[in-house]
Amino acid sequence: MKWIVRFITIAILIVAIAIPFFMKNKGGQPMLSLPTVDDLTPSLPKDVPAVSGERVFYKWQDEHGRWNFGDERPPGVKNVIPVTVDINANVMQALPKAPPAEQPAAPGNFYPPAQGYAPPASSDDTLTLDRALNIVEDAHAVRKMMESRNQALDSRGAE
Repeated sequence: MKWIVRFITIAILIVAIAIPFFMKNKGGQPMLSLPTVDDLTPSLPKDVPAVSGERVFYKWQDEHGRWNFGDERPPGVKNVIPVTVDINANVMQALPKAPPAEQPAAPGNFYPPAQGYAPPASSDDTLTLDRALNIVEDAHAVRKMMESRNQALDSRGAE
């Protein structure tokens, strides 16, 4: 008897969930439908104008010497420089890659400082205590450098 009640309850739930997929609205379409490929592809709104390739921005220096940028020419500022940018292109150019400098690695260094991290050349190249201590020293040096840089930036902002 318990299984019959469960079966009837599940059947009623399935019918209740399926009814909106078969019931038609005033337009003759089903009230609910599964998404199609057309529903999942993005489309632009029809009122969006075509984007031109060039756009003009303005840059100027304020009384503190800081550079400001904007879409519109600021009122009351005389030395405004218009900058024309092709918005369909990459604005930032990559820096030219310098050839690696040949520097002998100091004894105990895991990697030369000019080249940065290099993965181990073979599975025999394991991390030793000297190398681990060197990495910790390098991390402390970078931390001190970043703290001094932040202090310099904070002192500039306070002026």
